[in-house]
Order: sequence, then structure tokens, then C-alpha cells
Amino acid sequence: MFLTKLKSSHFGIIWILLFILFKLSFAGDLVMVQREQYLPAAGKDAAQWCSVYYLDSGLTRIEIHRTSAESDAYIDFKQRISPDNGKTWGPFEKLPTVVQQLPGGGMVTYPGGYFYNAMLDIRYQRMMRRMWPGLPAYTYNWGGEHPFVQFSFVFENGREKQMKYEAGTEYDATNPFDSTFCQNNQAYFGTNIAFAEDGTAYFPMVCYRHGENSGFNKGGVVLMRRDPATGDWTASNQIYIEPELSSRGLLEPAVAILKNGTILIVCRGSNTKTTPGRKWVTTSIDGGKTLAAIKEFKYHDGTSFYSPSSIHHFIRSSRNGKLYWITNIVPNPPNGGRPRYPLVITEIDEENIAVRKGSAVIIEGRRENEPEKIQFSNFSLIENRETLDFELYMTRLGENAQHPWKASVYKYIISPPGN
Repeated sequence: MFLTKLKSSHFGIIWILLFILFKLSFAGDLVMVQREQYLPAAGKDAAQWCSVYYLDSGLTRIEIHRTSAESDAYIDFKQRISPDNGKTWGPFEKLPTVVQQLPGGGMVTYPGGYFYNAMLDIRYQRMMRRMWPGLPAYTYNWGGEHPFVQFSFVFENGREKQMKYEAGTEYDATNPFDSTFCQNNQAYFGTNIAFAEDGTAYFPMVCYRHGENSGFNKGGVVLMRRDPATGDWTASNQIYIEPELSSRGLLEPAVAILKNGTILIVCRGSNTKTTPGRKWVTTSIDGGKTLAAIKEFKYHDGTSFYSPSSIHHFIRSSRNGKLYWITNIVPNPPNGGRPRYPLVITEIDEENIAVRKGSAVIIEGRRENEPEKIQFSNFSLIENRETLDFELYMTRLGENAQHPWKASVYKYIISPPGN
């Protein structure tokens, strides 16, 4: 078991205090964290990844597994389903159509997360289709603009709908690399779908300025909303960030609905010569029709914190009603996406739309003998519907200095306090 309260004095070499105890109990606002290895590495030089979701309002879970041996190049996709909250699992089913090399180029249709809306009995799955016209899949140019186009979709009970924030040609599966289609509505999918009390679904995406051939490092944010009466998806205004504030635009937006109905979206950015690494926030107070101008996400007292260019998630506790945010917060200005440790859970101050200062608890941190390039990021997160604990599944990428891609999946049980 691992527990620590995040304070400035703890930002040294040793991030976590190790307690070898059978049971710990805590009072106040502390959070308990337990860790165990869940899946071994996929090989000597291959990482294993695991994403976990609920498929309905009951206890049916799905796990999506994949492996990787280089950045952003995932293969060997497969999934399995549990009818009893992970106690037993059915057989693995391979997903051979995720990565395809077609006559016109490479295509990867990422099987994103599932989100179930019990009010309307709709199972949503966020998807992204990334395509390399005339090139093999996973062709990247890490020194400049990448040679791919990408589009976001949502499956509603298995029915595919493209998320369109501007006019453009419809996707045609018989001609996927159609140049007319590829000119508009490029989008990187957000991390989740949130639901209002009336059943409205909200799905944030990274969007591109009109006319940009490739805007991966210059993207903004748009919020797609689904009308529960008509089933139509419509887009908010698009918002962007100035290049002197973020060198990679806005990426990986996460959405949450606050108790007063305000819609909150937080994005990762990346540092510049003039601006250290921050997370960036926008809100909507009119049901997602209009997004406010982007601004820095801060502590509730107005002070700033440092955060690398890394993924993050919101989750609201059914145990105490509080909204939590899991992210990387670091003591010094980061360099792009590093360092990605520690990983912390913080409480959101919903009245001030900020991080409650002093609320952060370390979930995982780098130990003295571990490589400096170790990453605690790209995790999957659910609330266990029986225990009401949070479950976080994370690949500790870079944990092996000799074989950086030899990485296992760890399961973290995070126990928020009661009311």
C-alpha cells in the first residue's frame, strides 16, 4: 500500500512512503492508494496496455488490450468481457480491423472508451480514425508535422456517427482516403463523454483551423453535444490557444459537468520559451453551445502549478459526491511531456472552477533507483460499482532502464473518503 500527502517538502527523490501493513484507515480528506501488478510486460522490448470500461448500468466490464514497442504505434488489439465486475472473464476476441494497410494507405481505427447513458439506454463508444494516405500506418515525423489525417466518431449502440464541426463530405468506407473528405472535420477525440441530467451527451474534441492541412500541433477545442430528443450532434464554437502559450496547441480534452450545470473542459498543452508547462481550461454556461476563451487552469487561490504535456481524467465519487482530477503535477517547469511523475489525484473546487490547493495525493511516483524517463501517464480509470473505489490501470512505461519498452500494467485502487 502506498500513501502520501502532496506537499512541497515531498518533491525530492523519494516520492512515496511505503507502509507494509495489512489494513490502513484514514480520516479527513486523505485518500488511500493500493498497487499491484495486473499484467506482465508483452515482451523484452514490448509494453502491455489495458483499458477498462463498463458496458451497461450493471456490472458488465470490457477490457481492451494492446501492445507497443515504439511511440504511438499500438498493435495486437484484443478485448474480453466480464459479466460479474471482473471476477471472471470470457475469452479474448482479437480486433484485426483496428490496424489496416489498405491499397490507398494505412488506417488505424482506435477503439476508444465506452460510456453508458442509463437514462436513454445508449451505449456510446468514442472512436478515432487516423489515416496515412499513400503511406504505411504509423508513419510519423517527430521533427515536424505528421503525415496523417484523423477524424472522430461516436458509436451509439453500434451505429457509427462522424463528429462534424464544419461542413464537409461524409465518410465513405469504400473510398476512405477521398481527398475531398480529408479536407474538413479533422479531429482528435477527447478522453471521455459526459452526460447531463436530461440525457444530453457532451464529447470534446481537438479541432483544426479551417484550411489547415495538418494542425496536430496547432489544434483547438470544440465541444460536440447530442440532443436527447432528436439524437442530433451539434458543435460549439471552436477555441484556440496562442502559440506563445502552448507549442502544441490544445490536446486531449477531458470534460466534466459541475454541480451547477457548468461544463468544464481541461486540456493539455506544452511549454514554450515564454510559458512553462500548464494545463488549460474552458467552460460553458449555456449547455455547451458556447465555450469561453481558454485560460490557465490554476489552484483555487489563484496560484499556478506546473504540469507536463500529458493525459488527465476527471472522475466524480459516488461515495462523497466530490469531483476529482487525476494528472501529473510537477515541482519545476517541465520540458514538453517530461517528467511524467508523480501522478496525483486532486479535488476540484467547483465554485471557483480550480484545483483545490493542498488536496493532492500521490498515486505513483518515481523511486530513487528508477529511470528518470519513467512515465506515469496514459491510464484507464473507472469507479468500481460495488466498492465505490476508483480503479486505475496504468503501464509504467520506462520502468526498466535496459529495456525501456518492457513495461507491465499495474492496477491501483484509490479509496476516496466518505461524506
